[in-house]
This record gives sequence, C-alpha cells and structure tokens, in this order.
Amino acid sequence: MDLREIKAPEPAPAAVLIPREVRLNVSYVAPDGTRHDDVLISRIPDGDGRTAIDRRAAILAGVTWSQLSDYAQARFSALATISVYLIGLPDWVNQWAQEDDELLFSLREEVERHALAWFRSATGEGDGDATASRVLISASDAHTPTR
Repeated sequence: MDLREIKAPEPAPAAVLIPREVRLNVSYVAPDGTRHDDVLISRIPDGDGRTAIDRRAAILAGVTWSQLSDYAQARFSALATISVYLIGLPDWVNQWAQEDDELLFSLREEVERHALAWFRSATGEGDGDATASRVLISASDAHTPTR
C-alpha cells in the first residue's frame, strides 16, 4: 500500500435545483407577419397564485364550467395559467395568446414543464424516474378489513 495515494472519496454531486423563476426566450411570428423576440419570466405560483389561476379561468368562462366544451375549458385554463405564471406579460403576448392557440398552448406547455421540473428538482430526481412520488403517506393504525 502506498500512503501517498490514499484519497478521500469524491463527494456525490449535489442535486441541481431548478429556480422558481426562469427566463423563457420566445420567438413568435404573429399572423399579421410581425416578429416578436422577447424574454418572458416564468415564476412558479404560490398557493394564492394557484388559486388565482382557478378564479381567472372561471371569470374567463363567464358560465358554469360544465357548460363549456372541453376545448373551451382548455383554452380558458391555459389563458388563466399563463396570466399568472408569466410575470410582466408583454402586450404582444396578451393580444396573440388570446387569438393564436399555437402560441397559447406552447406557452402553457413551457410553464407547466418548468413547474414539473421545479417540483421534481427538490428530490434530486431527473428525467430518469418519472414515476417516483415525492409524497409517501402511511398510517401506523391503518384499518385492515377482515374477510
């Protein structure tokens, strides 16, 4: 054994945490031919923000949710979602997200991807194990039915 070659084990790499707020580089060509290149800020909402999404969707709907088609529900939900997630919404996003479903659903998909990554990053999990749960619950006095 050579004492000069004794080394401490390498520390395990620290989990990469996703920030609550990220910058999204967006390039968009509007139906009128205008090109928009902008940086949008996506921030994961807190509990009040999540409630605001539901309230805004209801306000947008203007009718009982069950009266809406699935498509209308998806649109109103997406509009409410991006209105909360995207901080300092530029005028062009405000206008075109209401008119152009490709822009609307692309923005919603990206902010939801950010949210999923943010919640999963706390466990140090990456893309490898999409089925692992962050919440495990068991009761010490669980009732076991008899047969």
